[in-house]
Amino acid sequence: MCEPLNLEGFKGLTDDGLCTIEASCATGFEPVVLEEVKELLDCDGRVHRGRVIFDIPIQKARETLKLRTVNNIWVLVGHTHQFVYPESSEEQLVSLADFADKLSWEKSLEVWKDVLNFEGTIYKDEETEKDNLESNPKKPRLEDMPSFRCSCYRTGTNHKFKSTEAQISVGGRIHDKFGWNVKMKDYNMEVVINCDVDQVYVAIALTNKSLFYRTLTQLGQLALKPTLAASLVKLAKVEPGEVVLDPMCGGGSIPLEGALLNTGAFFLGGEINAEGAKRCRTNMTGVTSVHTEIKYPPLMDCFQGDAVNPCFKDGCIDVIVTDLPFGRRSGSKADNRVLYPRTMNALARLVRPDTGRAILLTQDKASMFKTFNQINKYWKLSRFFGVNIGGLKGLVFLFNRTADLYVPKAPKVKKIKS
Repeated sequence: MCEPLNLEGFKGLTDDGLCTIEASCATGFEPVVLEEVKELLDCDGRVHRGRVIFDIPIQKARETLKLRTVNNIWVLVGHTHQFVYPESSEEQLVSLADFADKLSWEKSLEVWKDVLNFEGTIYKDEETEKDNLESNPKKPRLEDMPSFRCSCYRTGTNHKFKSTEAQISVGGRIHDKFGWNVKMKDYNMEVVINCDVDQVYVAIALTNKSLFYRTLTQLGQLALKPTLAASLVKLAKVEPGEVVLDPMCGGGSIPLEGALLNTGAFFLGGEINAEGAKRCRTNMTGVTSVHTEIKYPPLMDCFQGDAVNPCFKDGCIDVIVTDLPFGRRSGSKADNRVLYPRTMNALARLVRPDTGRAILLTQDKASMFKTFNQINKYWKLSRFFGVNIGGLKGLVFLFNRTADLYVPKAPKVKKIKS
């Protein structure tokens, strides 16, 4: 778990018309998520490490699923910064269960039910349950009630219990309170209890499956998560009518997510590997059939091509957005020291002078820093910042195209001895 939540100024836990949302993202991209929350939902939020917190009217909670830069979403049930842990592990577990039991669950459950379109019964009907018990003693619970699991995330040294023990204790109390079925897989609802040194809060997941790969029908070995791809495109500040190229697109996450952001720009993906280009095409053509909420063909296309020898005329591309090779699972960092400058200089010919820009993600920061002196005629570094991607610490670089026209280097001519 990350640092404690700062809920000062948020009213979602006390205002009947609002709910407080926690949305997670890759560390480093929090400002991008905050910007999307403001643009899409018209909500002001607060950045925490790896997540963003914001209030939203309960009738608009379902719209949080339209966010393209977040991984998971929760609605908060209750929170305290003044939790005192007793001495023994048994007492601590009872205190956590008591805390969850005494919370007001009604509003958060209604939000969950609406967002996930659950059509069953949330609250047990004692009379119906009594009749059900008499007719079938082995089946005391209603069939249409949700199944759930409880998860626990904790940090700090003052916990004398294990996360699994907290899950059992709190989950058991929730089961007694609502009568829901306990199910570890294929459940309807996930209840999460987060424990810090003196902070405890309970939340309900609005995304039982991570949004990592929601637009991909085929995954490759090095597929970039669509939520990261959407974040990179948001950083590019793409304008309507612009042409955006990912010259190393792999499975096509960047052009696909870019097109689904409805920027009015056209997105192209290039991939040198034939299987990768085929996978990209499959993902692009399959998005409207697998995801029925997408009612229009996105503005995108892909091709098989070499980033070092691009097949486009000069100045026809406005923006480059790409995930450069890390040199870990594919290639090597020694290869990158040659590939990076060659690629950037080759792309300089395609990108419009003065107004063009490039957003690059890489874990091989050493190779990129060594590239600067070889590309500074055509590319000016605007800024860079660190990100954490699945435990890998990478950097995102934002370059602006200089006004210099691209001049290809004259080929070396070997002198022939007479």
